[in-house]
Amino acid sequence: MKNRIAILLTASLGGIFIFSAAAKIYPMEPFEFQFVDLGIATWKTAPYIARLFIALEFFLGMLLLLNISLKKITLKLAIALLFFFCIYLGFRIIAEGNTGNCGCFGELVRMSPLEGIIKNIVLIFTCCIAYFSVGNELWTKKWKKRIIPVLAIVAFCLGFFIYPIDAVKSSSIDKATLNYRVPLELMYDSTQTEIPAIDLRRGKHIIAFLSLTCSHCRVAAKKLYIIHKKNPTLPIYMALNGDKELLTDFFDDTNTKSIPHNLFLGPEKWVQVAGFALPNILYVDNSIVKKKCDGAEISQEDMEQWMKQ
Repeated sequence: MKNRIAILLTASLGGIFIFSAAAKIYPMEPFEFQFVDLGIATWKTAPYIARLFIALEFFLGMLLLLNISLKKITLKLAIALLFFFCIYLGFRIIAEGNTGNCGCFGELVRMSPLEGIIKNIVLIFTCCIAYFSVGNELWTKKWKKRIIPVLAIVAFCLGFFIYPIDAVKSSSIDKATLNYRVPLELMYDSTQTEIPAIDLRRGKHIIAFLSLTCSHCRVAAKKLYIIHKKNPTLPIYMALNGDKELLTDFFDDTNTKSIPHNLFLGPEKWVQVAGFALPNILYVDNSIVKKKCDGAEISQEDMEQWMKQ
């Protein structure tokens, strides 16, 4: 009876770990950003570390699902990983409060950091019950020597093949047309309910035009938040478009309320300044567009080099 309980619990745990790994794959960027925010990765190494973590979750999930080496390795590793996530989320709450998405299930299922901790504690408790309920090993050493390497190879190739690093992404932004004057004065029109607190028409500014309902814009905003946090001197500004009722959810999800911003309303004026493709990030110098990029190409290093020019 106890062994049946263990098999049921570990299979359920395995399903959760596999779902967690799969949910982080697309989009993977927000998960990558967390490692940069923690300071354990750079913008270049974060994609590799994120994929290795996803591989570990998937590998662990398969071991749990198939009931392989439960008491000797698998359940202990699961508890250690969940405990690590609890510590990370605890420090995050202390530093930033219980805001944003914990990233436990990627962007598919949004949970607060506190909800993530509670979920992990429940899973740790479940692992402990399963550990003391495990009976005889179901697999022989001969079969484990065959299955474990195959699972490891599949797991560690998963993220790299399904969501390749530096994959060529299509963009509808015309990045070739530069050195033109963008009509930023439209953002200061008397018809606007929110006018920028700073003068974007003079000096160097990196203006991100984002829609509150655009998922790609939210991913871009999350990266801008990390960049702004690591280098507050960069003149990043967000021009947002959408219903005011959506602002709270946008800021809760992206943690970008501290970045200078305004709600830029009016479809005709918005298109004249921001263009049709979003997210659109413009590097402007005295209202002249010197460079532009989409959300996938946002680079802290590039911003810092441009400011030095």
